Amino acid sequence: MYPEELKERPKRLLENPDAEPSMYIADIANAFGRMIIADFPEESVSEGYRRMFRTLCVRDGLTQVELARAAGLTSPSVSSALNKMETDGLVKRVPDAKDRRKVYVFITEKGRELDKEIIGRCIGLEKVMLQGISDEERETLMSILHRMLCNLLEEEEA
Repeated sequence: MYPEELKERPKRLLENPDAEPSMYIADIANAFGRMIIADFPEESVSEGYRRMFRTLCVRDGLTQVELARAAGLTSPSVSSALNKMETDGLVKRVPDAKDRRKVYVFITEKGRELDKEIIGRCIGLEKVMLQGISDEERETLMSILHRMLCNLLEEEEA
């Protein structure tokens, strides 16, 4: 799908009387992601890259295999993205001293700074997204979303 079409799809959804909650959830998540990327054009790369970066910011020092599993990506795509992240100065790879086949990935100081910027932008976008929504409505929304996620997780485990 082309970038312009990605921007137009949510507008069409607003006019769709048969829209389902999942459609809104997907379009909200996509719009949120596009807006985050728009502020960081030099980091505007694949979804997988962003998932890996965020995973490492939360769980620093994973092996490449652990990172692939945690981010839900294949090893080749992890290796390729790590090369770019390393070139960008966002991560460093450190081979295990005892087992050279294992390589641990750590976020650099530059990576931590970028993460702080991204988190700040996310907080700002959350405020924009929730404009005109009361605290009570927000609590109701959070309760509904929580239940929806629980339902899906229960179904997945069944």
